[in-house]
Amino acid sequence: MQKFSNMPLSEVASAAVPAARRVAVPTAKPASLSAEALNIPRSGIRDVFDRVERVPDAISLTVGEPSATAAPHIVAAACEAAQAGRTRYTNVLGVPEYRKAVADYSARVKGLTYDPETEIQAVDGATIGLFLALKAVVGTGDEVIIPSPFFTSYDAEVMLCGGRPVTVALRPEHGMRVNAADIEAAITPRTRAVIINSPGNPTGAVTSAAELARIAEVCKQHNIWAISDEVYHPFVFGETLGGEAAVAPSIAAVPGMKDRTIVVESLSKTYAMTGWRIGYLLAPEAVIEQTGKIAELMHSSVNSLAQYAGVAALAGPQDHVAAMREEYRAKRQIVLDGLAGCPVLRLIEPQGAFYAFVDVRLTGLDSGEFADRLLDEEHVAVVPGEAFGEEGRGFVRLSYAGDAGELREGVARLRAFAERVWNPITGHHTATYHPMEVLA
Repeated sequence: MQKFSNMPLSEVASAAVPAARRVAVPTAKPASLSAEALNIPRSGIRDVFDRVERVPDAISLTVGEPSATAAPHIVAAACEAAQAGRTRYTNVLGVPEYRKAVADYSARVKGLTYDPETEIQAVDGATIGLFLALKAVVGTGDEVIIPSPFFTSYDAEVMLCGGRPVTVALRPEHGMRVNAADIEAAITPRTRAVIINSPGNPTGAVTSAAELARIAEVCKQHNIWAISDEVYHPFVFGETLGGEAAVAPSIAAVPGMKDRTIVVESLSKTYAMTGWRIGYLLAPEAVIEQTGKIAELMHSSVNSLAQYAGVAALAGPQDHVAAMREEYRAKRQIVLDGLAGCPVLRLIEPQGAFYAFVDVRLTGLDSGEFADRLLDEEHVAVVPGEAFGEEGRGFVRLSYAGDAGELREGVARLRAFAERVWNPITGHHTATYHPMEVLA
């Protein structure tokens, strides 16, 4: 065995077998991946994040995340729960205190009445809540109408449930708000649900109560579900809805719609709790029975400490929420002022959330090239509109949730870049254009 003493064990085993008896072992092929997984689109926002990481000094206007963190009384509630040993599995629907706080908040703020025992479920943030809602009502081959541009996970989650996303364009002439007539025109015998997002991401549009009532009539007439993503509901600007304390209206408040609406909510934006991963569903008992069953198989229960922090958030003082709304109002004005009078960029004034969806088509660049060059040349990151569906092509989304100083500088650079690549005579991008050529 001396001749094997310096050989790796795997080679010793092979060398010890006479050559005549060795059998060639074919190289194993890697196991294949499912077609379903391969066909699910990757988030376009993640692609931008990857690029931004390679530009360390970039001003990023990409992240839809409050610059604040959770208020002290929310953090204290989580710490107290941990110290008290409230760290065990909970009911899959959530601890009773959390569901009661959700019910009280929904009644107080939105005018919605739900039974905390049977019509409310704690979820790990709105994204998983949306998946549970879709999984409960969408079957293989069913169609789900998605107003577009839309938040990046909507179409993928419909596909994960075996459904087919059907996009309906949000139109500038409607202020990028959801329109009942457009939804009705897209309905087929396979239509199962429509997703409504107001205030909207990426547009910041807020759909009025009157239009929601018209959408409700369409849903009732065609017997389809409304899945309402309301995670930005407190961040509307008073002048748009007629009151400083206004919140975005919910389609669930329309008479006759509670029984065919699933409200998807999150504490991430409202209370600056993005990393806590805590939200909730409001839905008829028959839906919650199914979403609870599915959630049990996925995660057993929602983080207990996040739920107790959620109780403090929903039931406690709301001053910090009002303060964030006013902060976003001021930052929105930075965007509006920074782009005012720009001959090449167009913007429909956002009414809510903390996003601006900017039309860059007059630059002559498509939105992907615009975003890439803006990052490379000006070190400013925005998200190209096609990340939010084909109907977003020609636009870029910027978030004004971050630092005000960086926002002001980022918007100034964005405008300067757009005007630099725009030829005001032809309206088209030219690689050699220089203002002095026009003067000559």
